[in-house]
Amino acid sequence: MRNYKIKFFLLLMVTVYCTPFVLWAADESIYFERSLELNENIESQELGKYLLYVEDKLQQLTIKDISSDAFISQFKGSRQKVLNLGFTKSSYWIKLNIISKSSDVNDWFIELNYPHIDHVAFYLQNKEGQYQVSQSGDSIPFYHREIKYHNCVFRFRTQPNQRITVFFNVKTNGSLQLPLILWSPKAFAEKVNYEQFIIGLYYGALIVMVLYNIFLYLAVRDRCFIYYVLFIISYVFFQLALNGHGFEYIWPNAAWWANRSIPFFVGLLGFWGARFSMIFLITDPPILIMTRLITVVGYAGVIIMLFSLSGADDILIRISTIYAAFFGITLMLTGMISYLRGNIAARYFLLAWLTFLVGSMIYAAKTSGFLPVNFTTEHSAQIGSAFMVILLSLGLADRIYRARKKDAMVKAEALQFQQDSIKAKENSNKSQKKTSETLEMKSNNIVSIANQLTQNADIMNQQAENVAGSSEEMNVNINMIASSVEEMSTNVTGISSTAKQMNENINSVASAIEEMSASMTGVGENARQGSKIADKAMKMAKKAGETMSSLGQAANEIGKVTEVIKRIADKTNLLALNAAIEAAAAGEAGKGFAVVANAIQKFADQSADAAEDIASRISDVQVNTDEAVQVIADVSSIIEEMNTSSETIMIAVEGQTVAVNDIAANAAEANSRADQIASAMAELTTGANDVARSIGEIAKGANEVARSIRGVSGAIKDSNEGIFSIHQSANELADLAQKLSKNMVA
Repeated sequence: MRNYKIKFFLLLMVTVYCTPFVLWAADESIYFERSLELNENIESQELGKYLLYVEDKLQQLTIKDISSDAFISQFKGSRQKVLNLGFTKSSYWIKLNIISKSSDVNDWFIELNYPHIDHVAFYLQNKEGQYQVSQSGDSIPFYHREIKYHNCVFRFRTQPNQRITVFFNVKTNGSLQLPLILWSPKAFAEKVNYEQFIIGLYYGALIVMVLYNIFLYLAVRDRCFIYYVLFIISYVFFQLALNGHGFEYIWPNAAWWANRSIPFFVGLLGFWGARFSMIFLITDPPILIMTRLITVVGYAGVIIMLFSLSGADDILIRISTIYAAFFGITLMLTGMISYLRGNIAARYFLLAWLTFLVGSMIYAAKTSGFLPVNFTTEHSAQIGSAFMVILLSLGLADRIYRARKKDAMVKAEALQFQQDSIKAKENSNKSQKKTSETLEMKSNNIVSIANQLTQNADIMNQQAENVAGSSEEMNVNINMIASSVEEMSTNVTGISSTAKQMNENINSVASAIEEMSASMTGVGENARQGSKIADKAMKMAKKAGETMSSLGQAANEIGKVTEVIKRIADKTNLLALNAAIEAAAAGEAGKGFAVVANAIQKFADQSADAAEDIASRISDVQVNTDEAVQVIADVSSIIEEMNTSSETIMIAVEGQTVAVNDIAANAAEANSRADQIASAMAELTTGANDVARSIGEIAKGANEVARSIRGVSGAIKDSNEGIFSIHQSANELADLAQKLSKNMVA
């Protein structure tokens, strides 16, 4: 289908552009007569087929030479309705034989209906047989013309039954066309009046289009309209130059500009037409070859404008003629390509140029005699160009309509997008409000847990202080036991010495037995006291073990609370991440919430770090507590052994007391037992020394327990600081949640 459209368009262009040449070629065979017969009934008559012409290549012939009988045979008859001699540098002499068959004296006008002849001389023979000459043409200032009209018009008078011959000498640098028309004064006046009316309507319509598009440009600020306005203005001046109205009304004294104005305005018309077409026919994506071709055509017009100011009129007119044809073909091709590429507005462009070309073709057919002369055929070129301007204006109006329709669609989409954004924002606000409420509730829970942790830490700190005090008290008691054991060791040494003395001096047995009895009594008391101290130390060690166990349980509870804090921090971090995602989805509206979410995430990270720190410190407390429990268990074992030794000592003392009583009863037996007593005292001394060393070790263990408890107390203080930091972070998180809730309400 697309190939069919292209072929149809090319065939149409060939038809439009070739028809004038075919008509011109066919017009060669029109019959002509040599003499023009005039009567009072004739109002107008085309003179092409009555003309005789001869070429003056050297431009040296005079009216005397031409009017002589020697040149009669050199004249050629015109076979054209409009004598067209083409581009030539020669001068031509035109001869017209007129026979008046009227019985009255009549005035006549001969109009050269082509204003671009440089020089025209009209020769008319007077009564004395001399030729009078009237000069005209666009190389002569306009005020020199006999009849002030944009075309060259010459007046002559015929007498009844008179035969006259008139001559024209014409030369020009452009195309030499001689559409000569004979008019009666009445018909000429009517023609001028009618022509002025039509021309007024024509230029008025063009000016209205200029003003209309200027207003459109001021309304929409689309440069396509200003280019189109400049294009129409260029076309108006081109028509003024082409029809001779510019030379008649605008530059009547600038004869040098008359011939140069047409190439100049052709170039100007091409430049602004190219600029306008480039924007009007734009496609998406742009067609590179079309853009380049129109650009070349536009700048070629600028070159023609510049050269038109330098002279060489004959060459410039030919170049401008070729350029105009190329310009029309280019615009038609680019318009067709643009239309086939989907630019709907290009149909107005194609119709406009087709209308203009059809109007020109009709005018050419009328000029060649193939169509009758009437209003339509006579002004077909103006009608075509007027319709061209109107159709292009309609195309621009359609461009505005489509642009506004597109803008309306874009605005509708933007409005829908805005409504969706408002709805999304409302949903986001609801989600953010719900998130803020959840954050506020979680932060309140964190504050409550932090307060509970603070209370538990205070209780554990108090218990640690109590354990430390008990350990110090136990250390004092152990030192007292050690002192008693040392005293017992001294007493045992004394008993050993007494036993030796008893072995040496039996005579002092009585006093020695008394002293030994007293010593045994002191030892028994000391042993009982040591047993009591050992029993008390064992109870305190047991209490310290229970306290350490409670401390370990409290540490485990703190560890559980730390795990809760970690989970809360993780959930808070997850909430902050969701809030950041919501803020990113909300765009510009969620920037404030993104800042709050970032702050919440930072506080969650601080809470997690504090929880990790507390867990680490609790782990250290648990390790120290386990060590303290083990040390206290060892102390309890040693105290139990010390208690057993004390009981053994007490039993031994009681046995010694029995032995002393036996000695009192039987001194002989005491001597034999003295050695045994000395041996037993030696063993007792060794046991006492062992007890002393064990008690020293217990004292060291008690000191270590006291230091561990102090470390636990310090760790609990550090935990209190971490809990206080969590408390502050939770409060700040609650404040942020409240602010976020207020922002959502606002």
